[in-house]
Amino acid sequence: MHNKPLKVGITGIFGSGKTTVSLMFEKEGIPVISCDEIVHRVLRKKKIIREIKSALGNSVFEKGILSRKKIARIVFEEEAKRENLEGILHPEVFREIERKIFDCGKKNDIIVIEIPLLFETKSEKLFDITIVVSSTLAKIKERLKAKFHEDEILERWNNQIALKEKERKADYVIHNSGSYCKTLQQVRNLIERLKREI
Repeated sequence: MHNKPLKVGITGIFGSGKTTVSLMFEKEGIPVISCDEIVHRVLRKKKIIREIKSALGNSVFEKGILSRKKIARIVFEEEAKRENLEGILHPEVFREIERKIFDCGKKNDIIVIEIPLLFETKSEKLFDITIVVSSTLAKIKERLKAKFHEDEILERWNNQIALKEKERKADYVIHNSGSYCKTLQQVRNLIERLKREI
């Protein structure tokens, strides 16, 4: 067993297929840590709720419950409030990520961490390998149009580093514009390559 697991960070832009690709890794027997799931849990902590209420006010609550949709609306529109929120959430989220990496690393040689804002948070140093899930913007819009208006999609993209820039920064790119099987084959090929690096 490898003493230190290979830590693989997966990122992309909104809608590029990060979660789909992460689930492929999981089906191939590689444990996956989801940053979004961690954020969901952190947002239920009373201490965090109090801090968010203090920083953003009552407008992010609906019937006394923290509303992720209202938080998203405010932070996309107001940079100062987004920075306040990140200052509250990110330290807690990254502590949880590191704890989960430690736990998973006891039994696994490779761990995948799905983290949407990997490059935006300058957290490359946490990972041995970085992967960007890419797709054409037209294909992403086609996938998302059932749930999101185009303005919402563009708004989210504008708050992230551009996909081409992420591709340049990453160690590997998985292209997710084709069929499920084509993407899965890329994942399997990459797993074999990563196993050789251990």
